[in-house]
Amino acid sequence: MPYQETVISMSFLKGPRNYAFINARVRGIRSKMLTISQYEKLIQASDLDEAVRLLSATPYWDELSKVLSQPPIDMEEVDAMLRQIYAKEVKSLAKSLPKKVSEFVLKYLKGAYYYSNIKTIIKIINSGEPRDHIRKHLVALTLEEGEEYDHLLAAQNVPQLVDRIPDPRLRRRLQEALQKYEATGSTMPFEAELNKYFFHDEIWKAIRNYLDRTDQKYAREFFGLRIDLTNIMTVIRAKLQGIEPQIIEDLLIPVTHRATLIARSLLAVRNIEEALNMLTTTPYRELAHRIKEAYEKSPTITSVEHAFEEYSIQTTYLSVIGYPFHIGTVLAYLDLKYYELRNIKIILVGKSEGVNPATIRELIVITP
Repeated sequence: MPYQETVISMSFLKGPRNYAFINARVRGIRSKMLTISQYEKLIQASDLDEAVRLLSATPYWDELSKVLSQPPIDMEEVDAMLRQIYAKEVKSLAKSLPKKVSEFVLKYLKGAYYYSNIKTIIKIINSGEPRDHIRKHLVALTLEEGEEYDHLLAAQNVPQLVDRIPDPRLRRRLQEALQKYEATGSTMPFEAELNKYFFHDEIWKAIRNYLDRTDQKYAREFFGLRIDLTNIMTVIRAKLQGIEPQIIEDLLIPVTHRATLIARSLLAVRNIEEALNMLTTTPYRELAHRIKEAYEKSPTITSVEHAFEEYSIQTTYLSVIGYPFHIGTVLAYLDLKYYELRNIKIILVGKSEGVNPATIRELIVITP
């Protein structure tokens, strides 16, 4: 057998050996996650007491009972407990992974939700909406991260917020995006820089540095799909905001994957209707249908973003459930776990504040 084929074969055989144990663990834990029926009951709960009662019948109760059993319920304590639950899960799974794979997974988790939360904070500061409400929905993975969010949310305006970003390289990139922000009146130039910084500068390069050949293949598939969807959504959101095609093109993540040509073809359409019609002729027709349905129900960027977020998480998960012995299974599971804990927080906050069930449903992302 030629050397190259031998290496590939040996690399493939590492999959079952490296991931058999953790795959069994993930499948076992995954089976205990909340069902759609449980979510609907929580969303429709008449008040916080009923939501707590429903949670008492879930595997989360052993730990959540420490902060939900005795009134009054302190949402900061709930936030801290959810953070501990996730950190414990990550730490436990990381121990079962090969060292370099574990380092890569931790690198991904450290950035993925952090950059997502930074985008949310930028949009809130730009909109002038009340900041205390959105803070309750952000899940910080560490106490220090939470303190940073508080510091950023205290900024008077977007330029001041950018100046408070602690990472000097990222801060400089966002400062360079200020001119486009002022020209377009949109926060998308900042979001684009955050996407490029995370997916292109950090993750795409880390795949090569941390993972073996087999895991590189599955990681590129996992993140390539995420990048494709992000680029498609960037074009659709920009079209909704009337941003010029030449500016939109500069907002795309510069990673070539399956939908690169699709995203660039969308640049030529005149509006969201044309963009969705074009998408229906591609493998992303389901995404087009979901966005169209959401937009017809509520013609806002928020409704479109929510439809996209649900589709993105569900599709990423479905893309890795075939052959399970690779890094994608772990990444997909940890994404699902994060969103489940985030959903629980949003539901509890909503019930404590008497928020309408329909509004709560629009805020959470239900995974498969």
